[in-house]
Amino acid sequence: MHLSTSILLCLGAVAVNAATVKHSPQVIRLPLIRNPNSKDIITQKRNIHLFKRDPAEAPLYNDDGSQYLVQLSVGTPAQNFTVTLDTGSADLWVPSTQCPQNTCPYTRFDQSASSSFKSLSQNFEITYGIGNVNGTFVTDTVTIAGVQVQNQQFGLASSTNNILTNPTTIGVSSQTSSSSSDLASNSDTVGNGILGMGFPLLTTSAGADGVAYYPLIFNMVDQKLITDPVFSIYMNTASSTGWAGELIIGGVDTSKYTGDIVYLPVAALSSTSTTSLSSLGSSANAYKGYYYWMVYGQGISLISGTTTTDVGMGSISAFIFDTGTTLTYLPQAMAKAIVSSVAGSNGYRLDSSSGTYMVDCNAVSSTVTVQLQMSTTGKTMSSPVTLNVPGANLIIPVDADTPEKASVCIFGIAPSSSSSSGGSFSMYLFGDSILRSAYLVFDIGNQRIGIAAANGVGGSVNGKSGGTSSSNTPSSSSSSSSGSSAKSGANPTLTLGLLISVLGITGSLLTSL
Repeated sequence: MHLSTSILLCLGAVAVNAATVKHSPQVIRLPLIRNPNSKDIITQKRNIHLFKRDPAEAPLYNDDGSQYLVQLSVGTPAQNFTVTLDTGSADLWVPSTQCPQNTCPYTRFDQSASSSFKSLSQNFEITYGIGNVNGTFVTDTVTIAGVQVQNQQFGLASSTNNILTNPTTIGVSSQTSSSSSDLASNSDTVGNGILGMGFPLLTTSAGADGVAYYPLIFNMVDQKLITDPVFSIYMNTASSTGWAGELIIGGVDTSKYTGDIVYLPVAALSSTSTTSLSSLGSSANAYKGYYYWMVYGQGISLISGTTTTDVGMGSISAFIFDTGTTLTYLPQAMAKAIVSSVAGSNGYRLDSSSGTYMVDCNAVSSTVTVQLQMSTTGKTMSSPVTLNVPGANLIIPVDADTPEKASVCIFGIAPSSSSSSGGSFSMYLFGDSILRSAYLVFDIGNQRIGIAAANGVGGSVNGKSGGTSSSNTPSSSSSSSSGSSAKSGANPTLTLGLLISVLGITGSLLTSL
């Protein structure tokens, strides 16, 4: 993803085994497996600016492979890769055999071995802050959970800098076994590329050359490979091990959440960009103005007993939902107010080198709740959609599997340098620390995001709390769950210039535009 925001690719690691999952031809189920971290990230400190997910462009700590990963294959015959599942970007890329061994030391795609490979002779460069990825756009068959996507455009990296060679960021798994039990027992499973799930206008080529293409999930919709044009994610708790969560492409899993799915419109951007979607066909016009999976936020509050305290926003803002980010980034004053309430005024300190809050692990006993308030209209509502996240869920252990066993913990919300650039909108980046409390439905067909209370995590949506943890083999349903719906095409828009200026300050710069 080419958002300039920092990422801890280390905490709450989850891998996805796509080769052995059970699915119908048009509803694709991919179980998620978590690899618990085992190293103290304080001792693993690296003085690197992680622009990919850092609103303050501050150096962050990383440990071994904690990211959400999905397994797919490329080429004919198929070559297996394990890539980061990222709703905050739109490009798929994997290393090529041209990538030197010292920068791409693991699995690399051999284009000469694929009979369906085609080169587009179009170069790309993506900057993640921890390094750069350079290469060429190509097309080939991409297979995910046994479903083949023909003529998929993706990046073939010929060089990387401080990405694949850094085992605490985006490492690579040498595993090629299709056995789910093998994957579950392999605690070293890490990624060797990125799978972006964003809109076509967010692709690198759309910004660099003005020529958008369909990302993998959008091609699956266009090629009618899935029942419904949606994908849904259940992350489970941060401390869950083994088969911890699930990604479904083409439907939702009713056993993974409680209550109704409530839908929010994706915040659109009014743009003067010359990028055209016409080459993708008339159906692509529905995606005009959409870049990120983000919704309209109107407030954030702290709930302690019967007392609710507004921590202040002042105006409607864009809340970005990004599974590629471990932490959540908020304006400094807001982040400080939240950590002070959850951990106590003397229970935290700001680590100057990382820009993150170190907290007393005993704060896991906090009863404070963080509430997100979101609008379905783009205007302030008297009864907004709410997501309640227990403050205890934001205490992330560093040197143990759980906060109760840890001696060092960090807080799941970090401060950004600024919330706005003087305009009426400001940006807030919500990563896994917040998102795992919700069951998430990304509705491509209606340009909306659905949320419900994720089972077993402790959060609630519109007052409805998630139930007990669901089974590993539930049934699937379509995306027609009830809730507040949002009509596409009727959404208010943010101005692109304002977005760029805001994201430039918070570090979430859309570099391609």
